[in-house]
Amino acid sequence: MKKMKWFSAMLVAGVFAFTACSDDENKDVYSELSPEQHKKELETEGIKLVNQLDAAKSLKTYDVLDGFFANMDLANAQPAAAVQFGLNEIMALSSGVKSTVNLKAALVEQTSATKQFAEEAGVYEWNTEVQDWEVVETSQTEATFRFDVDGQTAEVSIYNFTAKEAVHQDEMSTTTVELPLTLNAHVKLGDEVLTSFSLEAQWNDDDTPKHVQEIITLEKFSFESNLTNTTSVVSTSASFKYDGGVIYANGIKVEGNFSYDEILNSVPQQGGDMNTVFAQQVLEHSNIWFQLGNIKVEGIFDVKGFMEELSNSFEQTTTEAEMENMLIDLINKYVITYVRYDDTNEIIAKGEFYLKEVQDNYGGIYNEPAMLMVFGDGSKVTVDQFVEEGFSGLVTEIENFVAALDASYGTPVQ
Repeated sequence: MKKMKWFSAMLVAGVFAFTACSDDENKDVYSELSPEQHKKELETEGIKLVNQLDAAKSLKTYDVLDGFFANMDLANAQPAAAVQFGLNEIMALSSGVKSTVNLKAALVEQTSATKQFAEEAGVYEWNTEVQDWEVVETSQTEATFRFDVDGQTAEVSIYNFTAKEAVHQDEMSTTTVELPLTLNAHVKLGDEVLTSFSLEAQWNDDDTPKHVQEIITLEKFSFESNLTNTTSVVSTSASFKYDGGVIYANGIKVEGNFSYDEILNSVPQQGGDMNTVFAQQVLEHSNIWFQLGNIKVEGIFDVKGFMEELSNSFEQTTTEAEMENMLIDLINKYVITYVRYDDTNEIIAKGEFYLKEVQDNYGGIYNEPAMLMVFGDGSKVTVDQFVEEGFSGLVTEIENFVAALDASYGTPVQ
């Protein structure tokens, strides 16, 4: 028995399409390399990225921050909210690549942060005799802490902290919720700035973030995230780089009309039909991209065009097979996907969707959309076929990297 739910097909199409957008989707310039040569290039790129990450095992920044928090523990002290947020964002990079700012936990729920910062602002030096911080200079704009690390003067400084009161406050609460606008920090060892951090934020009238940008430089590594949230665009992006070159990056952008009324009008009501979904005016275009090193996956999904033609074609299909074929035709028409070399913009492969037979756990058979990789020479393979062999060198490098981390930190790396 074959079966396929048309709405599931739309969702799968969206998932596949959410591998990004390009302003050059009509400029199909294929690389002249063969599929096997592409495999070799991908493996070489992967090995290079693993080797770059090897530098993360010996960053001075974490030695300085470990010393700072150790002194805080000895002094039985707790950094102010603004200090904690900036340093925690830096420390978060040690356990993996961040995808975006954790807005609710990190920003919105900080209470009376400006008051705490004002109370603790100043320049402090660590007094080893009394095991406590000593104020050496008063300040209203910075909280700077100086101490020794391996015979050198280390400095952790947080400054340029500004915030605004949230529009909506709990009338029963005795504290005022504040939303940060700007925050800067740096970590120094001797005269060298090892790490810098900056945050800039704007807020909507409902206290949700409108624009947020976070930038961290971590010796030769850097991390940047951006978020935009308006009634016409919702987007987020992140990039993780080493010495200016991309290790990993991703992003999503959705355009449309994100008003409450339009979203509500697109939801089928009890006793209604799916015409409201077909006529939706919420989503127009959506795209997502991601990049590993020099390899970038990109595309675009014309949601509005897809839904309008689907509405016109839906009633004309009389059999399940016609429905399935109609959906695949629409997906291939409104979904564009590429895999490219980022430096040359040459296409490695272009996506083409087809119907794939799948067996469920009960022995039934159904069709679902799947994607082929189409190369410049006209050859086509599934993604599984492309990656199932030819990457042994990369696997070896990854295994060696994990083993080195295990030896360095003394605990298994999951």
